[in-house]
Amino acid sequence: MERDIIDEMFAERVSNPLEWFKHSRSLLAAARSTKERAEVLIDPLEKSDLENVATMLYGFSLENLFKAIWTLNKFGPPHDGSWEPEAKFPSELKTHDLLKLAGIIDSALVKEYELSLSMLSDASTWSGRYPCSLRGDEGTMVRWPKINDDAEVIFRKYSKPFTAIS
Repeated sequence: MERDIIDEMFAERVSNPLEWFKHSRSLLAAARSTKERAEVLIDPLEKSDLENVATMLYGFSLENLFKAIWTLNKFGPPHDGSWEPEAKFPSELKTHDLLKLAGIIDSALVKEYELSLSMLSDASTWSGRYPCSLRGDEGTMVRWPKINDDAEVIFRKYSKPFTAIS
Protein backbone atom coordinates (compact mmCIF):
# COMPACT_ATOMS: atom_id res chain seq x y z
CA MET A 1 0.00 0.00 0.00
CA GLU A 2 1.32 3.43 -0.98
CA ARG A 3 1.93 5.92 1.81
CA ASP A 4 0.20 9.28 1.56
CA ILE A 5 2.58 11.77 3.17
CA ILE A 6 -0.08 14.50 3.37
CA ASP A 7 -2.45 12.17 5.24
CA GLU A 8 0.37 11.16 7.55
CA MET A 9 1.24 14.77 8.31
CA PHE A 10 -2.42 15.59 8.99
CA ALA A 11 -2.76 12.54 11.25
CA GLU A 12 0.32 13.62 13.20
CA ARG A 13 -1.21 17.06 13.84
CA VAL A 14 -4.88 16.24 14.44
CA SER A 15 -4.22 13.27 16.74
CA ASN A 16 -1.37 14.81 18.70
CA PRO A 17 -2.51 16.29 22.02
CA LEU A 18 0.74 18.25 22.31
CA GLU A 19 -0.02 20.11 19.08
CA TRP A 20 -3.42 21.13 20.43
CA PHE A 21 -1.85 22.08 23.77
CA LYS A 22 0.90 24.21 22.19
CA HIS A 23 -1.75 26.22 20.34
CA SER A 24 -3.72 26.56 23.56
CA ARG A 25 -0.69 27.89 25.39
CA SER A 26 0.16 30.36 22.60
CA LEU A 27 -3.41 31.67 22.56
CA LEU A 28 -3.29 32.05 26.34
CA ALA A 29 -0.13 34.17 26.01
CA ALA A 30 -1.83 36.32 23.37
CA ALA A 31 -4.91 36.73 25.60
CA ARG A 32 -2.75 37.86 28.51
CA SER A 33 -0.87 40.39 26.37
CA THR A 34 -4.10 41.75 24.93
CA LYS A 35 -5.66 42.03 28.38
CA GLU A 36 -2.60 43.95 29.63
CA ARG A 37 -2.80 46.33 26.67
CA ALA A 38 -6.52 46.96 27.27
CA GLU A 39 -5.82 47.91 30.89
CA VAL A 40 -3.79 50.98 29.85
CA LEU A 41 -6.23 52.36 27.28
CA ILE A 42 -8.12 55.52 28.16
CA ASP A 43 -10.85 55.49 25.52
CA PRO A 44 -13.66 53.37 27.03
CA LEU A 45 -14.96 52.07 23.70
CA GLU A 46 -11.54 51.01 22.46
CA LYS A 47 -10.83 49.47 25.86
CA SER A 48 -14.09 47.51 25.76
CA ASP A 49 -13.39 46.24 22.23
CA LEU A 50 -9.89 45.12 23.19
CA GLU A 51 -11.22 43.41 26.34
CA ASN A 52 -13.64 41.48 24.10
CA VAL A 53 -10.70 40.42 21.92
CA ALA A 54 -8.81 39.23 25.01
CA THR A 55 -11.87 37.21 26.07
CA MET A 56 -12.09 35.75 22.55
CA LEU A 57 -8.46 34.64 22.81
CA TYR A 58 -9.10 33.09 26.23
CA GLY A 59 -12.00 31.20 24.66
CA PHE A 60 -9.82 29.99 21.78
CA SER A 61 -7.19 28.90 24.31
CA LEU A 62 -9.68 26.81 26.27
CA GLU A 63 -11.15 25.34 23.09
CA ASN A 64 -7.69 24.07 22.10
CA LEU A 65 -7.00 22.88 25.65
CA PHE A 66 -10.24 20.86 25.74
CA LYS A 67 -9.41 19.37 22.34
CA ALA A 68 -5.91 18.54 23.60
CA ILE A 69 -7.39 16.68 26.57
CA TRP A 70 -9.82 14.81 24.33
CA THR A 71 -7.04 13.73 21.94
CA LEU A 72 -4.83 12.70 24.87
CA ASN A 73 -7.65 10.51 26.21
CA LYS A 74 -8.44 9.10 22.75
CA PHE A 75 -4.95 8.57 21.30
CA GLY A 76 -2.62 8.78 24.30
CA PRO A 77 0.70 10.62 24.37
CA PRO A 78 2.53 10.76 21.03
CA HIS A 79 5.74 9.44 22.61
CA ASP A 80 3.99 6.20 23.57
CA GLY A 81 5.05 3.28 21.40
CA SER A 82 1.42 2.29 20.81
CA TRP A 83 0.38 5.76 19.56
CA GLU A 84 -1.54 5.45 16.28
CA PRO A 85 -2.70 8.75 14.84
CA GLU A 86 -5.69 8.92 12.49
CA ALA A 87 -5.93 11.16 9.43
CA LYS A 88 -9.51 12.16 10.20
CA PHE A 89 -10.82 15.18 12.08
CA PRO A 90 -12.85 13.74 14.98
CA SER A 91 -16.53 14.65 14.85
CA GLU A 92 -16.48 15.25 18.61
CA LEU A 93 -14.14 18.19 18.05
CA LYS A 94 -16.09 19.86 15.23
CA THR A 95 -17.48 22.56 17.48
CA HIS A 96 -16.49 25.85 19.08
CA ASP A 97 -19.08 25.43 21.86
CA LEU A 98 -17.06 25.44 25.07
CA LEU A 99 -19.95 24.05 27.12
CA LYS A 100 -20.13 21.04 24.82
CA LEU A 101 -16.35 20.53 24.75
CA ALA A 102 -16.04 20.98 28.52
CA GLY A 103 -18.85 18.45 28.98
CA ILE A 104 -16.91 15.74 27.17
CA ILE A 105 -13.88 16.49 29.35
CA ASP A 106 -15.47 16.88 32.80
CA SER A 107 -19.15 17.48 33.57
CA ALA A 108 -18.19 19.15 36.87
CA LEU A 109 -16.39 21.82 34.85
CA VAL A 110 -19.65 22.76 33.12
CA LYS A 111 -21.54 22.94 36.41
CA GLU A 112 -18.94 25.17 38.06
CA TYR A 113 -18.24 27.51 35.12
CA GLU A 114 -21.39 27.39 32.99
CA LEU A 115 -21.84 31.16 32.70
CA SER A 116 -18.15 31.85 32.03
CA LEU A 117 -17.89 29.09 29.42
CA SER A 118 -21.03 30.38 27.72
CA MET A 119 -19.66 33.95 27.60
CA LEU A 120 -16.26 32.70 26.40
CA SER A 121 -18.05 30.83 23.59
CA ASP A 122 -19.91 34.01 22.64
CA ALA A 123 -16.63 35.94 22.58
CA SER A 124 -15.02 33.22 20.44
CA THR A 125 -17.83 33.05 17.92
CA TRP A 126 -18.84 36.69 17.63
CA SER A 127 -18.40 39.33 20.39
CA GLY A 128 -14.60 39.28 20.23
CA ARG A 129 -14.64 39.40 16.44
CA TYR A 130 -17.67 41.42 15.31
CA PRO A 131 -19.77 44.37 16.57
CA CYS A 132 -22.93 42.20 16.62
CA SER A 133 -24.12 38.62 16.33
CA LEU A 134 -25.75 37.19 13.20
CA ARG A 135 -29.17 37.09 14.85
CA GLY A 136 -28.95 40.43 16.64
CA ASP A 137 -30.50 38.97 19.79
CA GLU A 138 -27.64 39.82 22.14
CA GLY A 139 -29.32 42.89 23.68
CA THR A 140 -27.08 44.87 26.00
CA MET A 141 -23.41 44.05 25.83
CA VAL A 142 -22.11 43.20 29.28
CA ARG A 143 -18.44 42.95 30.22
CA TRP A 144 -17.68 40.61 33.07
CA PRO A 145 -13.89 40.58 33.60
CA LYS A 146 -14.19 37.60 35.96
CA ILE A 147 -14.63 35.28 32.98
CA ASN A 148 -11.02 35.90 31.95
CA ASP A 149 -9.96 35.07 35.51
CA ASP A 150 -12.06 31.90 35.32
CA ALA A 151 -10.33 30.98 32.04
CA GLU A 152 -6.96 31.30 33.80
CA VAL A 153 -8.14 29.01 36.62
CA ILE A 154 -9.53 26.45 34.18
CA PHE A 155 -6.31 26.49 32.14
CA ARG A 156 -4.14 25.98 35.23
CA LYS A 157 -6.25 23.09 36.47
CA TYR A 158 -6.73 21.24 33.18
CA SER A 159 -3.27 21.77 31.65
CA LYS A 160 -1.57 19.65 34.32
CA PRO A 161 -1.44 16.43 32.23
CA PHE A 162 0.67 18.25 29.64
CA THR A 163 3.37 19.32 32.05
CA ALA A 164 4.39 15.66 32.34
CA ILE A 165 4.47 14.89 28.59
CA SER A 166 5.48 18.25 27.01
